[in-house]
Amino acid sequence: MGMMSWLLKRISDYIRLGIFAAGILIGVQAPAFVDQYEKRVDAHLIEAKEILNGFQNTANRYFEGDIQRLITHYRNSQDKVFEDDANNIEFIVNRVETLKKQQQALSTDFLNQVRYLTLSADKELAFETFDNYSYVVPLNSQALISGAVIAVIFLLISDFFAFLTKRSVRRLKSNKTSQDLHSKH
Repeated sequence: MGMMSWLLKRISDYIRLGIFAAGILIGVQAPAFVDQYEKRVDAHLIEAKEILNGFQNTANRYFEGDIQRLITHYRNSQDKVFEDDANNIEFIVNRVETLKKQQQALSTDFLNQVRYLTLSADKELAFETFDNYSYVVPLNSQALISGAVIAVIFLLISDFFAFLTKRSVRRLKSNKTSQDLHSKH
């Protein structure tokens, strides 16, 4: 039984090393993902501003630059096309504002960027970034620190589940032993 125990211990150690390595590889991707998400926000903002620019020029000419007055004018039109375009313009205006807020939220330190992406990111842009993500292995302090932190978190979670599993097995064995003793008497 000593050899089996030793072998199981080694396998457990190698699994823990694998989990740690996976944590590092995933963790070093965090700064690159943040960077790619931020670039995606910037690109979408530029595009949305360009689309809005034509409508803003119209608002400048006829409504003293007030885009909301242009939207109201379109919405109150008897022409169904203009009414529908009011919703489209309003969507673009809201999109520009949302992207500006995201850009502002991302122009901070790395930890706050990660917090923002974890809790408040635009889900569509996050999935788009993930789908088009270019995997890199940056060797800078941010990547190494986030890799180490994620690796330790993975190990802690792994050890917690291993503890729970061992505890459950011990209880089952203890209950079985108690039942065996009671059934013999």
